[in-house]
Amino acid sequence: MKQILKNTVLYFFLFGTLSIFSQEGREARDVKAKINLFQSDIFVQIDAVIENGAHIYEERLSYQLLLLHRQVGTKSYEKEERSGNFELLPNEKKTIASYKFNIEENEELKAFLFVRDKNKLIAKDSVNINEVVEILQTTSIREDEIEIIGLVVENVKTKIGKDFYDFFYQKYNASGAKYPFVININEKPFLGGRGALVSVEIGDDKIFEFQARPDEEMLQNAAAYSLKLIENYSKNRNTTEKVY
Repeated sequence: MKQILKNTVLYFFLFGTLSIFSQEGREARDVKAKINLFQSDIFVQIDAVIENGAHIYEERLSYQLLLLHRQVGTKSYEKEERSGNFELLPNEKKTIASYKFNIEENEELKAFLFVRDKNKLIAKDSVNINEVVEILQTTSIREDEIEIIGLVVENVKTKIGKDFYDFFYQKYNASGAKYPFVININEKPFLGGRGALVSVEIGDDKIFEFQARPDEEMLQNAAAYSLKLIENYSKNRNTTEKVY
């Protein structure tokens, strides 16, 4: 009986110690995203900077830098995007992407930087840039304050993914629905090129994911089904906002 009690005490001691170390490891994570701006005459340079403030090695992270440019007062944005994977050493700070723009009077530029661990958003930054009377003015904006209507971001790598994106975008435009959030079309190709895992995502929410094949009818049906799911997502989103 004493041996059983001793083993039980030892078990809870070890289990509790491991749990504490595990929690400390999670708490020690400290990844920050920052958009830095540099102005020279009418040119503005944007640097996407990621910093690891912890003593742990961060691997398999991904970033997405989304830039939206338009004339003030117009509804149409010109979109540029850069994305990729990266790693961070303990306490490392690195610039992972840079853009240089010519921002003139009455022009607006919105920049969004997202950092993800797999599909989980772990850091972000955003900025809204206006140049009025040769004075560069910047204001921070939140991701949920994006006033973008009908924007679909393509992140595909194969013809299968591109075909699905084209079918989806055609049906989206034809539907007349323009949602005030960014829709992301992502793809992970299978080895050998015989198919791909395609997902439709809004922010951190994965709306639909399927194994795509080089089958036009299948891709057409998947695009139509995705739009129905997005419509339901939008309705539920609006209902939740009204409640809160």
